Amino acid sequence: MKNIILTAFLFLMGSVMLSAQKPIEFTDDEVKFGNSQCPGVWVTIPEADLGTVSKDWKKSIEKGSKSKALVNNNEITIFGAMIKDISGATINIFSLVNGQDSLVRLFAAVELTRDVFAVPGTPEYENLKSLLKQFSKDQYITVAKDQLSAREKELKEMEKDFSTLRKEQEKMEKGIESSNTTISEETYKIATAENQLKETSASLDAKNNELLSVSPDAKKALESEIKSLEKQKKSLEKEIASSESKIGKSKTVIEENNNALPVNQSKQDELGIKINEQRMVVSEHTQKLANIEAF
Repeated sequence: MKNIILTAFLFLMGSVMLSAQKPIEFTDDEVKFGNSQCPGVWVTIPEADLGTVSKDWKKSIEKGSKSKALVNNNEITIFGAMIKDISGATINIFSLVNGQDSLVRLFAAVELTRDVFAVPGTPEYENLKSLLKQFSKDQYITVAKDQLSAREKELKEMEKDFSTLRKEQEKMEKGIESSNTTISEETYKIATAENQLKETSASLDAKNNELLSVSPDAKKALESEIKSLEKQKKSLEKEIASSESKIGKSKTVIEENNNALPVNQSKQDELGIKINEQRMVVSEHTQKLANIEAF
């Protein structure tokens, strides 16, 4: 039992570490594009998808501009862009996107005029960093929301399965209760019918004996009584057989449900643990999203 608890704890800790918020980091650097050494900023976007970042960054720098970005492998360049968040004048953006392990790295440089770049300390450079911060934050928020949505969906499926098990348990318990009631009712019916059958059989024997000594004139009426008693006897025997059949079926239901209930309970216990674990995971992802949004 201790080993099971320890394993579950380690699993939870591992899940928390895997889902924890990772930092968005910035680095000043220079990257060569063609023959130009371009000063700019690297930003890391944790857990992001390379293709999605590339596509969204291209849209971001094209927005508000008539120019279209040029894509060459992992390089994205736009000339004559109008990005008011960086500069009131048209600018050129040189950018590079690559994937590393569980993050995407995006580099961007701003060319103000030919071979004149925004450098640390200039308004355009700081605006570029602000733009990259918002872009990377938005990308990470999307990732975190998708992760949270997936974990919430998993939790709902678990809770749905748990609800199904509870309903099955209730159905089996009601089946046992109903079957016990049926057994009591049918046992009483059998006892009543058996008493009636005993009386009917005795009357039938007496009438058959009487038939041996009755006068021809009274014989016909007596035979009619005997037929009526025989019909009543058969009806009572059928009632007893029917009750015995219902009792047999009820006992089978009780046995099957009593065997199935512990299995159902075991599944509920196991799933209950998983649900609690998943709720912790959802809570962790909820906090992770809140932390990113507050960045």
